[in-house]
Amino acid sequence: MPHHPDISSAAAAMPSSIFARLVDRLTAHRGEVFPFHLGDTHLPPPDGARLVDERESYPYHPPAGHPELIDALADKLTRTNGLAAAAANVQITCGATNALAAAVRTVADPGDEIILLAPFWPLIRGQVIAVGARPVEVPLSSRLYDVPDLDVRAAVRDHVTPRTAAIYVTTPNNPDGKVLPTAALRAIAEVAREANLWILSDEVYEHYLYEGTHLSIGTLHPERTLTAFSFSKSYAQAGLRVGYLHGPAPAIAAVKKLVNHAIYSVPRATQRAALAALAAGAPYLDATRAEMRAARDEAHAALARLGIAPHRPEGGSYVFVDLGRYCRDNALEVLERLAGAGVLLAPGDAFGRAFARWARFCYTAVSRARLAAGLARMEEVLTSG
Repeated sequence: MPHHPDISSAAAAMPSSIFARLVDRLTAHRGEVFPFHLGDTHLPPPDGARLVDERESYPYHPPAGHPELIDALADKLTRTNGLAAAAANVQITCGATNALAAAVRTVADPGDEIILLAPFWPLIRGQVIAVGARPVEVPLSSRLYDVPDLDVRAAVRDHVTPRTAAIYVTTPNNPDGKVLPTAALRAIAEVAREANLWILSDEVYEHYLYEGTHLSIGTLHPERTLTAFSFSKSYAQAGLRVGYLHGPAPAIAAVKKLVNHAIYSVPRATQRAALAALAAGAPYLDATRAEMRAARDEAHAALARLGIAPHRPEGGSYVFVDLGRYCRDNALEVLERLAGAGVLLAPGDAFGRAFARWARFCYTAVSRARLAAGLARMEEVLTSG
């Protein structure tokens, strides 16, 4: 019988206990707090795309999603992402978190393995464990920064076993901002095709690229790719919890059942706000991208001067910082010192076990003025220790 992890082993894979220690340290701090640990933006959503209270929002809504939103997304996926999309290929979800959880449950059984290309979005590891599958962590995007001509095919293929069910990939990467080049995506797709694997593609930062171009890997392996997107990042609507999943119709039919039983449906009011955000289109995205690029440049320059930002992120909302010069094997003590001064960063081992000396810094969580102040506070703490 496949091993089903008990509650304690599943919980051990989560970074919550580490965050609790940082919060404990923060409670003694009485000054301004800089929440650089959050994956969020201080920017507002597009005009006209904010939640309104309407009587028509109160009844149940179709579990698959708002028909108008699904049609609009099918059009967007076809035109922008190059993915063949109709209503049967799209499921509206409670954020990308729900989308990826449903995707994992669709393709994996207890005892299976899922390759997680690291560093990775933290919750994916727990989602894999929750279904009784085993996460196999394979550092990739961080290696590509240092070795652009890395043999990606070999790096991934060497970890495929008869138990492997899927490969998880995220681009632009959370937390290190790497935009996977076409050659790397082709190599991953080739490995998946040869081994008859699924690809779980996390593309929630698709609109925030500063270098390179975004390619949806589902265009390279359409028959076995499930791709998650979100309005949280693209349109500053994190609290509304609207995401969507694209994939081949038979797989999405299974996803629809899972979403139906897990949440029944995403609230109509939030879906209407998402539809309005989608209508805002390129002008909003272009303006937001310019603001985020400027914040990226400012944060990276300051962190590089401290010697802890080896890679300038190519997309997304984060700088992945290497705190190795201030610690030995684990950055927790450094993170606790920062938390005591009101500066919160996300611990690196949440993004992969190979990154215990690292931390994620979100440069979009606060205004530019507060970003500068937070960076100055961080420099003061690190250089005084």
